[in-house]
Amino acid sequence: MAITQDGWFNDTFIKVVRQQITIDVGSTTPGVFKGALWTGSVTPDFSQVSPAYGTAPWNSGETTGPGYTAGGSSLTVVSFAELAGAANKVGWRFSAVSWTSATIAADALLVYASSLSNRAFMLRWFGATYDSSDGTYTVTPDTTGLWRTVLRNAA
Repeated sequence: MAITQDGWFNDTFIKVVRQQITIDVGSTTPGVFKGALWTGSVTPDFSQVSPAYGTAPWNSGETTGPGYTAGGSSLTVVSFAELAGAANKVGWRFSAVSWTSATIAADALLVYASSLSNRAFMLRWFGATYDSSDGTYTVTPDTTGLWRTVLRNAA
């Protein structure tokens, strides 16, 4: 199997909403969240209990190569809020993240919080494998967010 979709890890989402995990998902402090790149060889289980970077299945299949360090890079949240001009939609927006002088390939970005035992929050699938050859590998989230969803139907 391979990565074929993106999504939140259910256990993490539920525990954040129920305040069993305490973290400000809208914190704009760089590094509260990290992003690690993955190849398509991993099979995500969005129903996994306590998903975390470094534990199965997130203990193999991470991108490797010059210019990339295991564990990825710090992410900076731009906002976790209602999307401007998009009533009833919420988005989790991050700044672009880059790896320089990189010769790597990746299919997805795993977002996790290192301060919470590497707790995985979501996986963003790119829809294809993208690579770089001794260049800058940049993940630029859509302007509406790395994650976005409709909260309710329009009235």
